[in-house]
Amino acid sequence: MPFIKNRGFTPNRVTFAGLVFAIMVPLGFSAHAFWGLLLIALAGIADSADGLLARDSGPKSSFGVFLDSTLDRIRDTFFLMGFWVLFWLDGRWILEATILFFLALLSMYLISYIKAGAEAAGLDCDTGLMTRSVRVVYMLVWAFLLVVVPGTAEALLWIGISVFLLACAFTVGQRIVHVRNQYSFMI
Repeated sequence: MPFIKNRGFTPNRVTFAGLVFAIMVPLGFSAHAFWGLLLIALAGIADSADGLLARDSGPKSSFGVFLDSTLDRIRDTFFLMGFWVLFWLDGRWILEATILFFLALLSMYLISYIKAGAEAAGLDCDTGLMTRSVRVVYMLVWAFLLVVVPGTAEALLWIGISVFLLACAFTVGQRIVHVRNQYSFMI
């Protein structure tokens, strides 16, 4: 991290750089799946680097943690929007795909919302299959497969969004049960 730190980058600046890369993901996918993959990777690297830089810089900033968490939701939205663009470009089954993407977004937001609610109540909630880092890795692998397995884009898109949605919904259930179990110990 000294290289980044010596160039005048602060953790929050790196966080915003990751956001810029994420906002460009749908445009990248509209050009080619490779560009979408590259932009997700760059946003993911920035998202990891901001935390490393923050730890290297000294005491954690509460605002920095809040900012990163907030911008994570925006980045996740643009990542999924990139995959949705591929459905839109295909032009078939767009309504069905859009419904699945909205459900995936809802599930993704609920994963974070449940964690925030549990932590606000003084409980832990770092459990579940589809944590943020796993979701980003999933989308990287999904985009990678779209690049390296030509001719199967439509099938990979449907399988990718379906598995993503099911895994996120499963994680919502896992977190709800985990929080409920912690409350039962408090009674």
